[in-house]
Amino acid sequence: MARKVYLMERFFWLLYHPLAWAYDTIADAVSAGRWQKWVRAILPFVRGSRVLEIGFGPGHLQMALREAGFLAFGVDESMPMIKTAHRHLQRTGVVPLNLVRGHAEALPFACECFDCVVATFPGAFILASPTLTGIWRVLRPGGRLAVLLGSTIGGNSLYVRFLRWLFRVTSQGPWPHSLYRSMTERLSNLNYVNVTWENTDYNGDRLLVLIAQKPVGVETIERHGSELSRQVTSDGNTNCSG
Repeated sequence: MARKVYLMERFFWLLYHPLAWAYDTIADAVSAGRWQKWVRAILPFVRGSRVLEIGFGPGHLQMALREAGFLAFGVDESMPMIKTAHRHLQRTGVVPLNLVRGHAEALPFACECFDCVVATFPGAFILASPTLTGIWRVLRPGGRLAVLLGSTIGGNSLYVRFLRWLFRVTSQGPWPHSLYRSMTERLSNLNYVNVTWENTDYNGDRLLVLIAQKPVGVETIERHGSELSRQVTSDGNTNCSG
């Protein structure tokens, strides 16, 4: 099991860094061409107006969020992915000012910036306590976390059956109920409320979406001068105003 986890982590690191140029091709291959549609399926779960996407990759959801009228921000650790997203957005006439480099465990935004934080098909880091704590910090009271954790592809063609087998042997899904219980408990311990797991049908595929909320009526205390309290602006420095 440990070797399998190591190999998967190594594969994803290569995909997000030196192989970032091939990300869309590989994603389409392992989803039978459905990847970008799955990514957009998170939109009905987004709330508010100011949205942060963690791990924006090639930038497809960034475009979809903007088209839907949201004020979208994005953070990604991978410089090759950031460059790919810039090229993609610029080709569609969007100036990608709100994309920054950073780690999910130490989001480079001020407290209570966003109405919603989203991620689609992220790595295991998204469920780590430091990441969830950082997300809680940047959410406004009543704000929502929405994570598309994975999918189970529908259909009965030989290729689709092969993909389901591949996802299963690489531990990419389906997910055991023990994961739901342990993660619900972790989120509750980190002061999230209204934790739900949505197994939603999307054109015959099954998508697993995690929803959690920061309680209304809480106040986040910001540590001035710390790395976490930097402000992000469109000129490359962080600012959540506007």
